[in-house]
Amino acid sequence: MKIVKYIFLLLLLSAIAVTVFIATQEGKYDIRKERVINVPKALLYNYINEYRNWESTGIITNTDTTATYSYSENTFGKDASMTWKKDGTEGKISTIKLIENDSILQKATIDGLDSELAWGFKDTIGGTKVTVRMQGQLSFKEKAYAVLNGNVNEKMEAALDNGLKNLSTYLVEELGKYNVEVKGLVTKTGVSYVGQPVKSKISELQKKSGEIFPKLLSFVKTNKIVTNGAPFILYKSFSKQKDSASYVICIPIKEEMYTMPGSEYEGGKVASFQALKTTLKGDYSHLAKAWDAAQKHVAEKGLQENTTGQYIELYSKGIQQTKRPSEWVTDIYIPIGAPTIVPPTETMTETLPGGVPAAKPGTTTPKPAVNKPATDTQKPAAATSTGNSATARPAANKPAGTKSDATTKPTAKKPAQSTATPAQKPANP
Repeated sequence: MKIVKYIFLLLLLSAIAVTVFIATQEGKYDIRKERVINVPKALLYNYINEYRNWESTGIITNTDTTATYSYSENTFGKDASMTWKKDGTEGKISTIKLIENDSILQKATIDGLDSELAWGFKDTIGGTKVTVRMQGQLSFKEKAYAVLNGNVNEKMEAALDNGLKNLSTYLVEELGKYNVEVKGLVTKTGVSYVGQPVKSKISELQKKSGEIFPKLLSFVKTNKIVTNGAPFILYKSFSKQKDSASYVICIPIKEEMYTMPGSEYEGGKVASFQALKTTLKGDYSHLAKAWDAAQKHVAEKGLQENTTGQYIELYSKGIQQTKRPSEWVTDIYIPIGAPTIVPPTETMTETLPGGVPAAKPGTTTPKPAVNKPATDTQKPAAATSTGNSATARPAANKPAGTKSDATTKPTAKKPAQSTATPAQKPANP
């Protein structure tokens, strides 16, 4: 009997000793990892800020193909969140604060461990230095788990290190692949749309489109509106000097929709028009190169740019179809033809890429241009370009008639009462 008591007492003392040992272990953890990645700071910031990108690079899950992901309605910016399940465990991360192109603050729960993640981005030689810092406090249970299963700090440090390596490899190799091709003159098919008009700084265009596209898609789905093609942005005006842009973020629909004045969303219709089509295959960060190639082609071929027409950026293939940015396809349409003449009092101070004042939609009926088309015609050859070029002015007064996969002769048709220009990278629609 005494032996049983001694054994029980010994086990009790051992349990107390283990408890004291666990309780006295360091509870705080502060892990910091950094890496230089050969991409621009804005691109890296935007990539981390979009949670749908995390699945491809495995920043937390180490590209585990067995992990399943779920996302909040908004996956970009403040209050965006992502959850995942992997090997019977769950995780969640959400964004609580951002400073554009500088830092991102997040809260995460990984394998039951609550943490705070802070990302920092700085320009440096060779690209961008990204720093990620994970901080938190271990509970008694988590300390016990660490004692039994190994140092928690070492595991989390290894996970962050692997995540940054995967991120660097993916961004440098995958986002570096792109191709720009000027397709030539085509007739852009008309389409009805539901969209949200936006006025913002050019630098905020990506953020705005990232926020609005998911909401538009949800609106269309909730109201059982039948879509009719790929989403697009319809540009109205654009001023680099003022860092301002006016545009409509659009979802194409089969039947024209009418909305009340002051509604959050508006229905509209883009009439068919003659345009120069340029296609980018690759990540949206290369869109500026595609616009440059298109403008260079306009200048070299002597085409007349209809600066009062409709400028469209259509996302033919995006993240909904493939998670590989090198396979995304964006089509740019620059209107070609004689601009509409409007009274001098109804012009805007903003300018289009060619340096021509952008016409403001007037309250009176615009008069078509009286210029005669050139009697001779020329065919713009399709060209591939990936370099930047100086912005070109439209040809003086001669619209050039050309042929392409769906071409027509340019006419002085009545253009839409809006203007547009290219912009920076949009969000993943």
